Amino acid sequence: MKLSDKITTLRKSNGWSQEDLAEQLNVSRQAISRWENGTALPDAQNILQISKLFGVSADYLLNDDYESDTDIPAVKVATEETEDLFLRKKRFHLIAAICFTVSWLCTLIGLDSCTNDIQLGLSFFMLFLCAASAVAQFILFFKKR
Repeated sequence: MKLSDKITTLRKSNGWSQEDLAEQLNVSRQAISRWENGTALPDAQNILQISKLFGVSADYLLNDDYESDTDIPAVKVATEETEDLFLRKKRFHLIAAICFTVSWLCTLIGLDSCTNDIQLGLSFFMLFLCAASAVAQFILFFKKR
């Protein structure tokens, strides 16, 4: 996608007229029209302002091969690394949930061997902690993001 198309798409996606964008960038409406028609190019300062205004990178604006910011190699790598970290974190939550569930079961089984009120009270406290921790870990595991 060409720079002219990207500017038009970004402007329209924000519901702005050419006049609105011109005011934001302190340029004339005619300048915006020329940029969108491809008869002129914004200078470096305006490219930076456009990228900040729309929350996109200057790389995305200037490279016709990029359809979105995610096409930029550095962004692709960062996205892949983030996804890998997210999956490892999910695995950790699942393992923790299983461990707390097993601890809960062991504590529940051990209730039979409680000989006094203190042991019984501590066992119930442990049951509560293990159950609450297991539930919290399962919730974190099933959470989308």
